[in-house]
Amino acid sequence: AECVVTDEGNGILEIKNIAVDPKYHRMGYGKVMIDFLANKYEKEYSILQVGTGDSPLTIPFYEKCGFVRSHSIPNFFADNYNHPIYEGGVQLIDMVYLQRHI
Repeated sequence: AECVVTDEGNGILEIKNIAVDPKYHRMGYGKVMIDFLANKYEKEYSILQVGTGDSPLTIPFYEKCGFVRSHSIPNFFADNYNHPIYEGGVQLIDMVYLQRHI
């Protein structure tokens, strides 16, 4: 598993990328990584956030990890990619931000 996070200012740490080797999907490693980040950075940051497409594959995962929807950027994927992007059979249009207080 790997994860990239950035300091977004104002006490916000953002997950830019998280990945688990496909042969280890659905074994809890992604949640362990997120819990590790929350524990490691709880003294330096107050919010852990992630931006993702409104996908049936990713939103439930983050909600299970304690994130709640915060805000969205309308048409993010439509405006920033020259081709439609689909995940879990759903076309991604808006960037959805979820936050977890740490």
